[in-house]
Amino acid sequence: MVISHQYKYVFMQTMKTASTAIAKELCEKYAGEMILHKHASYGEFLAQAKPQEKQYFSFAGVRNPLDVAVSRYELRKSARGPSRDQVNRMQNRYIDDTGASFSQFFTEFMVNRGVDFATVPLNWRSSSFQSIDYIYKYENLQQEFSAILSLAGIQQLRPLPLVNKTSGKAHFLEYYDETTLQFAYTLFEDYLRRWGYDVQENMLRRLTLAQKLRYHRNSLQSRYGETALWSLARRFRPR
Repeated sequence: MVISHQYKYVFMQTMKTASTAIAKELCEKYAGEMILHKHASYGEFLAQAKPQEKQYFSFAGVRNPLDVAVSRYELRKSARGPSRDQVNRMQNRYIDDTGASFSQFFTEFMVNRGVDFATVPLNWRSSSFQSIDYIYKYENLQQEFSAILSLAGIQQLRPLPLVNKTSGKAHFLEYYDETTLQFAYTLFEDYLRRWGYDVQENMLRRLTLAQKLRYHRNSLQSRYGETALWSLARRFRPR
């Protein structure tokens, strides 16, 4: 997360939205400084911010989750050396052992195991995320960065330098077969519609109740662990 007291802005770094490049540019050229931790949420910021800081211009980014999923696959496929993250290690091993295509990778982790590999911000439905002043779209990055600076009352010094760009990647839709695309549009439909991304209506596939339950159970388990999942279930069981 980046804040500027001179220009009175705060930037939430969402994953896979060029947030590293933006944060670097803000700190080098526009009086920004890092606070909290890299992917701190707006809610975390508000919980510790001073009254005047809560009035700062806030912004964060979104990106088509179908594109993010492909970038995650390419990143894991090209990974070299051990990762400190357990989920990353599991995905690396799966690709190395099976030579999995993207569709196999997506089905195994997103559909069967419910592992959301940073495709959307976890808190995007929260009132704090919804209250952010400006949400930029990764797909129009240079224009969006110019708009952000203009809204913050800052004169832009140069185009945004880009780093960490995945190389050699075809258009993300080329990675999807019909079945995987149906699952993806169904899983991400609410997010896609909320942020104005195209949804191919003919590709929407209504998951069965069993598939929905399996997906949400696995997603909770991967995020909070088996013990926490059972604790949550006991908390909300009928009395």
